[in-house]
Amino acid sequence: MKFGIIGFGNLGRSLVSALVKSGSANSQDIYICDKSPDVRAIAAKEPYRVNASEDNNFVISKSDVIFIVVKGYVFEEISTGIDRSGLAGKTVVSFMAGETFEKIYSLIGEVELVRAMPSLAIAVCDGVIAYTKAPPALMDIFNKFGDAFEAEPENIEKFMAFSACGLGYAAYLIDAFAVAGELMGFSIGDAARIAKLTFKNAVDRGGFKDTVKAVATPGGATEQGVAYMDECGVHDIVATAIRKAYEKMTMEERL
Repeated sequence: MKFGIIGFGNLGRSLVSALVKSGSANSQDIYICDKSPDVRAIAAKEPYRVNASEDNNFVISKSDVIFIVVKGYVFEEISTGIDRSGLAGKTVVSFMAGETFEKIYSLIGEVELVRAMPSLAIAVCDGVIAYTKAPPALMDIFNKFGDAFEAEPENIEKFMAFSACGLGYAAYLIDAFAVAGELMGFSIGDAARIAKLTFKNAVDRGGFKDTVKAVATPGGATEQGVAYMDECGVHDIVATAIRKAYEKMTMEERL
């Protein structure tokens, strides 16, 4: 099976890494399209070494599965130059947030279409990916990328807000923890390492509410810190951040 990827930003690069690491493809079975010569040069070198072109139709002609990994407005611009006949018999996978089946069909015709939303951690086959109904061979590939969930079309943006965007939010919180360590006088390296290990320990323990109770003993220092976070509404802040991401994507669908 050969794969085409339209767009080679961070997510496109993570996808290439996922396909190769999972054993789903070797680098010479992958064709990427990007208008930037600098980006194409990156694609052609280690660690990717894939086929790179600026011609979408060339990439489509060489591929059995075509991944759309650009912003919706970018795809709308380039779709006018896509030869629809070249998509016949092929599977198109959209990684575009907020772009519905109906919108994509209006741009490139009634193709075999799958919508999917992955996190960047698919690059090491330890990510989360949600996808709409897909051919069995593609489902098998998604399952090699990490935790894969089949979702109804109307729920795809929820997965992106919670998982794909959520990866950034989790990193933001860990960074805040590390910055707090620096402010207390730890070196940048030590603060980052302690923050990483602390969050890893919390993940490894599981039972997050139980861990809070176990550490925040009555009258202790941890209880004081947790009480302050509750007073500041940290739970509500996190929930609202995820909701804002979701609203942004669903708003784009309505435009």
